[in-house]
Amino acid sequence: MKNLILMDTLNGKNNKNFMNATRILKSTGLNPTGSLSSLDNEEAVERLLEFIKEWKLRIEVEKISKNDWKILLSSYADSIIDYHPENDHQERGAFLRNKQMLEKYGLTDDDIRRLDFC
Repeated sequence: MKNLILMDTLNGKNNKNFMNATRILKSTGLNPTGSLSSLDNEEAVERLLEFIKEWKLRIEVEKISKNDWKILLSSYADSIIDYHPENDHQERGAFLRNKQMLEKYGLTDDDIRRLDFC
């Protein structure tokens, strides 16, 4: 079972009270084995590739490094939380958050202006 250590937010020290995450979830009626997102890496990349195609972005996908894919996928996960799915806001958010990195793979200033929804 996983335990959650409570932190004293005033002085940053561990509070010696332990809470059992499974017990908390069960007491609220939530499934402890549930997940926040059912999106796996493959599906996330498929969505991003479809987005690149739909927006006609000239990203050299095959040249994106493993580390940059990790960064992009992490940003995409954040964007899924932060933005609604309409009008590709989630994908656009991930690309805009990483515009500097994606420029080395072909993202242009014109692409950035088209993707910007602010």
